[in-house]
Amino acid sequence: MATDLLIHELGPKGDGVHRSPRGNVYVDRALPGDRVGVDITRDEAGVLRGDLVRVIEASPDRVKAPCPNYDVCGGCTVQHAGDDFYKHWKIEIVRDALRKKGLNPKIWREAVFLAAGGRRRATFTAVKKHNIVTLGHFRRRGRDVTDIATCLITDPAIMDLRATLATSIGPILPEGKTVSFFLQAVNGQFEIVITGPLGRTGKPDPQLREALLLLAKKSNVGRIAWRATPNDTAEIIVNLHPLHATFGKLDVALPPYAFLQPTQEGERALVEAVMAALPSTGKFADLFSGCGTFTGPMLERGPVDAFEDVASAIRALDKATGTRPLKAIRRDLYRNPLRRDEANRYDAIVFDPPRAGAEEQVQNLASGRVPILIGVSCNPTTFARDARILVDGGYRLDSITVIDQFTWSHHVELVAAFSKQPGRGPRGKRPVGGKKKRR
Repeated sequence: MATDLLIHELGPKGDGVHRSPRGNVYVDRALPGDRVGVDITRDEAGVLRGDLVRVIEASPDRVKAPCPNYDVCGGCTVQHAGDDFYKHWKIEIVRDALRKKGLNPKIWREAVFLAAGGRRRATFTAVKKHNIVTLGHFRRRGRDVTDIATCLITDPAIMDLRATLATSIGPILPEGKTVSFFLQAVNGQFEIVITGPLGRTGKPDPQLREALLLLAKKSNVGRIAWRATPNDTAEIIVNLHPLHATFGKLDVALPPYAFLQPTQEGERALVEAVMAALPSTGKFADLFSGCGTFTGPMLERGPVDAFEDVASAIRALDKATGTRPLKAIRRDLYRNPLRRDEANRYDAIVFDPPRAGAEEQVQNLASGRVPILIGVSCNPTTFARDARILVDGGYRLDSITVIDQFTWSHHVELVAAFSKQPGRGPRGKRPVGGKKKRR
């Protein structure tokens, strides 16, 4: 029998939260102010979760989710929230993370919210059972794949390609095993990276390679690559057209599965925020550079050293054509972060780490004297941790720009500008050797 609960708040991952003596109950598709009927269970981690059965009394912020797949798709999490509530919640995710670390930037710049429908990269899961192919996404908190023929957040061109795949991939799929198809649009061209077993042998044989070549020609796909598991390097199976991306005046031939920002508009907003904080001239470093999203525009203001651990990205940057001078340096910044003396050579450093943040690297930066640091993050929690280290090291958090290109999800990005304060060492103290106060 369903239990009636009042939802008190919205969690950082988009779940409605009911506070109870037994602990918090997390309810998908619920909003603060909702009174809902739920079936309560404990998940494998012991967390109380409520499966929404009905909305008894709706929150004033609740709206009808616009997507027909909303109840079964595991993608978007907060389509049921009104626009004002949604935007406020996204900004508060960032504000709350900073508050918990005692941080408040000097300036909160206007947040950037991007319209749905621009996602140029998407991963679909395929499974074939009794020769019937399902191509879509896993159900919410489940392992069943739901066929997704329409999507409000994804570029229509990607969805057109997905429709072609749904009618073409049956012969290459093994029976009963899931296979993922990563689709990415790059300047009118497409790439596909397939992950998982194919055919009878589990890997592309000559017959499957021929089938993939025909699929590429039929679908305007420039490149198809395959890997057995997510930890493997993708092997190029079909390469009809090189995929090139332009970052500033830098033209980069992308390797398979290259990371691009999810939307073109989101990339533009992030670059604009970074460049607004970057000095007009100088020598710069781009840490965790990827294939050069920020490196390219930065080159227009001075020499750039780009540091990245992914070998294929560094090779692509090294071969890129356009503005120079550029040094592409392969380096694992987690195991071997830039030392203080190395960092001090630059007039500004941009760092855009993965979701884990850059704790080891910012500890070195905090003890240095680089005038300007610019942080880009997709995880406000790890960013706030790293920002606290920088502020304790004598930096001022000058500004934050919240950028939302992950529409209707709990993910949010930000760009932050830091400046070194004269005479400030760790925790606001003068550095060792500085002038002592008279007693």
